[in-house]
Amino acid sequence: MVAGAAWFYLSDTEIPGWGISLNKSEAAARVNGEDITMAEVEEYEGQIAVNQGFDIASLGEDDRAALQEQALDTLISRLLVKQAAAEAGITAADADVDGQLESIKGQFESNAAYQEALSQEGLTESSLRSRIAADIVIQSYIEQTLDLDSIMATEEEIEAEYDLAASQNEGFPELSEVRDQIESSIIQEKQQQMITQHIQGLYSEAEVEVLI
Repeated sequence: MVAGAAWFYLSDTEIPGWGISLNKSEAAARVNGEDITMAEVEEYEGQIAVNQGFDIASLGEDDRAALQEQALDTLISRLLVKQAAAEAGITAADADVDGQLESIKGQFESNAAYQEALSQEGLTESSLRSRIAADIVIQSYIEQTLDLDSIMATEEEIEAEYDLAASQNEGFPELSEVRDQIESSIIQEKQQQMITQHIQGLYSEAEVEVLI
């Protein structure tokens, strides 16, 4: 994966309405007057496919449509947050973008390997920089707007989650061995719910047209 999964939470936010279109230049959706093109949807489909390790060409009609829906839902969610961040005056500093770009490049053995990874995801370095900048803005907005650090997992929740996992998996480790992992999972799920509710609130106040 070339670009980091900045606020993967957005990928689980469902937006109603979708279909099929083949014209890459036409709008797939319009969010408060700003278009998301079919080219952007297909680019994001490619990233999903690379990240999850499947070939789009091998998908059947239903799975292909579901992939398009997932990509478009995520792009709408990201654009809603980016627009809210812009209204709040949140931007990405060039130094932060440069730092993350260099960090990504450092994950590859050579520039050729880096360029190949970009090609596999349908990206150029310019579009990768734009995505990194958007990710920084989205993350900053979420951190500044929502009090995610206040979310906790209670002992009752941890024990209930452990009991469920232990009942479904023979030889499951003792609670003391997996407690931190279970606690983190519960907190992450609660944070996901908080972010999803916030994005749904943005959606309810926005003018969103799904055009495919």
